[in-house]
Amino acid sequence: MKQILIVDDEPMVRMGLAQLVRQCNPLFRTVVVANGAEALEQINKQRPDMLLTDIQMPKMDGLELCKQVQDMNVNVPIVVISGYDDFAYAQKCLTYGVKEYLLKPLTEHELYPVLNKLLLQQDLSVPISFFKVEEWLERVEATIWSADLDALNSLIEEWKLGDMTKGIQAQQLEQIIADGLKILVKKLNAHNMVTFTTNASPPQLNTVSGAIAYLQTELVGLYNQLFHWRGGNQKSLFEEAKAYIDTHISEELSLEEVAEKMGLAPTYFSYIFKKMTNETFVQYRMKKRIEMAKRLLEIPHYKVVDVGVTIGYQNYPYFTKIFKKMTGCSPTEYRSMLGIK
Repeated sequence: MKQILIVDDEPMVRMGLAQLVRQCNPLFRTVVVANGAEALEQINKQRPDMLLTDIQMPKMDGLELCKQVQDMNVNVPIVVISGYDDFAYAQKCLTYGVKEYLLKPLTEHELYPVLNKLLLQQDLSVPISFFKVEEWLERVEATIWSADLDALNSLIEEWKLGDMTKGIQAQQLEQIIADGLKILVKKLNAHNMVTFTTNASPPQLNTVSGAIAYLQTELVGLYNQLFHWRGGNQKSLFEEAKAYIDTHISEELSLEEVAEKMGLAPTYFSYIFKKMTNETFVQYRMKKRIEMAKRLLEIPHYKVVDVGVTIGYQNYPYFTKIFKKMTGCSPTEYRSMLGIK
């Protein structure tokens, strides 16, 4: 259903225009207001699919309205319907992005072709990038699975302000959100650890802002499901990651392997790991290996050369280099400081 906003200070004119628009197509819904100020309030509440406006009106005239709508960057086609056959007005309107300048009195033969042409152009001018939507969903999945609420809120803001919703119709957005949530739930449930669900019967949403609010509610709901399943511990996923690293510290452990165990993409796991620990994966692994080396060096019967192999360094000179870099002394010097020969 297309919504047409009609702005005219003469009640009979705006009622007549509304009737003319509805006669053009029963699926066209009309909203009528008396001036530009009221029109802006209406646009902020619910973005129309088209704006029909007069020029001469109190409070805010049609030219100022056109200018402000253009500044809002809301991709709403504007048609000026004026009783003034004045080239200066028409020229000014063009600078504010007005698509058509029609003269009163208006008939269906003049209005209908304009309505159909502009609404069709609008539909064709908003191609949805499914690649962008899919890429965004992958990032949302990662933030939810890692229980990063701040990152999730940032992604929601990105959706609100990005090109994915620019000029989109409410019905189209509703379908994208419904399909996207199904895909997201399927991805999250593929981890086979907790069963995620969303609202089985989403409400009928008639505005873009309402659809986005619904999306935000559902995404935060998915986050809360995981958060509660983990006992309200936001850092538990990375505690698991660190525990896994500690357990396998002497092995040829890679970031990719740990990321896979945690169910995250390696690049995202690397980013979040550093954010949560203030260390890179390599720095953390090196630190834990050297801590283990110190404990082994404190055991008198343990040969220094065997310590490096035990903690995962097959090359003894390389182990010595890393140990000295981390502690300021060689393994032999460290043992000597402990009084162990």
